[in-house]
Amino acid sequence: MKKGKVFGKGQLAVGVMVIALVAAIWLNTKYMPSSTKYLGEASFVSANSEEAVETAAKTEDYFTTAKADREKLLKEARETVTELLKTENLTEQDKKTALEKIEKIANDIKAEANIEALLKAKGFSQAVAVIGNDGINIVVKSEGLTTAETMQIQDIVTAESGLDLAKVKIIPIK
Repeated sequence: MKKGKVFGKGQLAVGVMVIALVAAIWLNTKYMPSSTKYLGEASFVSANSEEAVETAAKTEDYFTTAKADREKLLKEARETVTELLKTENLTEQDKKTALEKIEKIANDIKAEANIEALLKAKGFSQAVAVIGNDGINIVVKSEGLTTAETMQIQDIVTAESGLDLAKVKIIPIK
């Protein structure tokens, strides 16, 4: 360091940045609305009762629509398999495979219905269970699931479906 110089260019740049940071913090605290004085505190956008009712209706519509869509798809699958069985040029192996598919569909429907009924018995007002090839999705109406509620859902699903816990996905909807 050369004699006679108190501040170098690097030190001067750091000093200006520190002053700018302090000024930004001061301005932020001075002009911040009084409702959010604490870091990380949430502030809500105006939510009137009409919006709350509309959101609740959308949630109810989701569960109603999901169940109706599931019923429609299952009906189409049954009709397809039934038409397939009516075909004259099927081998016995093809018929056996079709009957196994019908049995799997029936077992999935039974497991979904049992899971939904048990979840309602545990206090979830709305629930939809959807069993797929890769696992099972459980959609429940909840403001947020506690660890105990999650474990209840997992216990019910694994007991009724026979699937591993890794194949269970729980989706809460407000």
